[in-house]
Amino acid sequence: MPGPIVSTIGPSWITVILLSPPIVQLSAQQEVLIDLPPAIWTLQDRQFSMVRGIRELADGRVLVSDAIERFLYVVDRSSESVQSIGTHGDGPGEYWEPGPLYALGGDSTLLTDPITHRAVLVVGDRVVETVGWASEILVQLRGEELWGVSRDGRVLGVEGFVYPREVAPHSSRVLADSLRILLSRGSVFDTPGSFDTIAALGGQGKIGVKRVQRSEFGMAGGSFWVKSPLATEGQAWLFPDAWIAVAHPDPYRVDWRTPEGQWIFGAPLPFTVVGLNRREKCFAITGNLPDAGAQGGGGCRLELYPGWPEHMPPFVWKPWSATPGGIALQPAPGGMLLIQRTPTVDAPEARYDVVDRSGALRGTIRLRGHQAIVGHGHFALYVVEKDSMDLLTLSSHPWPPQLAEGR
Repeated sequence: MPGPIVSTIGPSWITVILLSPPIVQLSAQQEVLIDLPPAIWTLQDRQFSMVRGIRELADGRVLVSDAIERFLYVVDRSSESVQSIGTHGDGPGEYWEPGPLYALGGDSTLLTDPITHRAVLVVGDRVVETVGWASEILVQLRGEELWGVSRDGRVLGVEGFVYPREVAPHSSRVLADSLRILLSRGSVFDTPGSFDTIAALGGQGKIGVKRVQRSEFGMAGGSFWVKSPLATEGQAWLFPDAWIAVAHPDPYRVDWRTPEGQWIFGAPLPFTVVGLNRREKCFAITGNLPDAGAQGGGGCRLELYPGWPEHMPPFVWKPWSATPGGIALQPAPGGMLLIQRTPTVDAPEARYDVVDRSGALRGTIRLRGHQAIVGHGHFALYVVEKDSMDLLTLSSHPWPPQLAEGR
């Protein structure tokens, strides 16, 4: 498969980083916890199975993509009706599995299909057409999901370019030592051309990978690669207005790239360093909280996982999450960035740092129980809450008033 890269990393790129000072100094920041405000709307009589994307339309209706139910839906909040959109298939305007939803201009939305590596254009609640050039871009990115799309159709992607010696080159990016963050020169609506490398970041494979037999995990046949569930990587997000956020885990900070290509470098963000013990490792593996008096973690089989970090990283990769590629980043109202923090035994609920475009931490939104943020509107956050049957209830919550000036 042809590689898409035209790298711009070189002496000039390095010089820009060395000579560009941070716009602000953030060392005096403190973590400020903000509880998620109560819901202003909850879908009462309909639940979802695996939400992959949310898109609020201008009239208040909401598009919802569900990967397990394999349909794109439109939800009318006033009547609480839920209608499917489009049909399954390989024909024009059809899809097999709805993936993330990317906001374009007006009520236009790009819906990607991870099964066929195609994309369709949705205008309002209608699937209009298959976007031909999007398929070429998705193939060039070797199946990785897009890390954001601008209103003019440029896309952000990622690929691994250095891998552990045990791993074949061009394997999944989640095994890579190092990553390239890629910005397309063209649009999904026109000839996309090649990609520019705008950043090089550390990957999850840098602290080690290991091949294990499926039978060791209670599965039949063969083997596969594993790594620590607390392995982390640099991540990025392209906003509709062409700003790009680049989040670094060590030191924890967010840099911003303007639409003109200039960089704003954030100082390290505050977070509480949590050391790793067996309880934290087992919680990371299983997602289950250990008993209060337990010293171990039962049968979590730490020996199957290599390369644990020295302490809990600020954010991690989360497979099967609502964000593209399982990244911790998603956009928020007012052009700000949400970063889902790594849960710990003492703070197991979902928490999201809110970072503005100077790289400053504005606060940390704290959810309850089994809630997660899956999207945003102009002044709202969309949240799902999982029940005992793993079904998801959708609700809308106001953007916290403490952050209102960032609208």
